[in-house]
Amino acid sequence: MVSIPKRGRHRGPAAAFPLLELLREHPARAYSVAAAAVALLAQYVTIPQEALLGLVAALLGAGEMTQRVEDAKTSEAFELLAKVAARPPQERHPY
Repeated sequence: MVSIPKRGRHRGPAAAFPLLELLREHPARAYSVAAAAVALLAQYVTIPQEALLGLVAALLGAGEMTQRVEDAKTSEAFELLAKVAARPPQERHPY
């Protein structure tokens, strides 16, 4: 049986905050909420254009980091799949 390591398990002071753990494990969900919030701000709140452009730039940076985290998860999954596929057929049971 192949054990899949849990990503994002933190043992420092931030471990006491479940929201931070959620953000580490599901960055794409957090990014989508942030993108929706910036869109709502742009539509319904009157803020200076410079502030809005700063929020959009920050959102683009967050999107890049989210993509890197998700790419790392995909790479780990493919590595695990390759390890399982390299085993003899009788040992390939995932459970």
